[in-house]
Amino acid sequence: QLPHNEVPSDSNLLSLGQVIPQDILDTVIAKSGEIDPLEAELEPGQASLHHWKCVHSSGVNSSDYDRIGFAIRYMSASVKNVKSVCRERATLVCGDPGDFWDIEPDIQEEYGDKEWNEHK
Repeated sequence: QLPHNEVPSDSNLLSLGQVIPQDILDTVIAKSGEIDPLEAELEPGQASLHHWKCVHSSGVNSSDYDRIGFAIRYMSASVKNVKSVCRERATLVCGDPGDFWDIEPDIQEEYGDKEWNEHK
């Protein structure tokens, strides 16, 4: 994994404001000699799926709608997030939830007010 700096900002969707310093990116590109940045501009409603090691970024969201980030990570209940700024939630797939995660509450109403408020 490439080094990241934590630079919290209202324009960064990530809770810790992670960014890869430009000098690190320049070094990676220079060493490979093969990497050309690829622009993949998305239309409203579209999504980008990529490997977690894929360096990616986006510009400021200028729409009236929130940008949504969605990550799926499968892990055992013994995994602890040591960098979290708050207690994090998880969806239990099977087994024991362990001690380090709050389990997502059950949905009572699809797109209900309570459900929306849970994720603000």
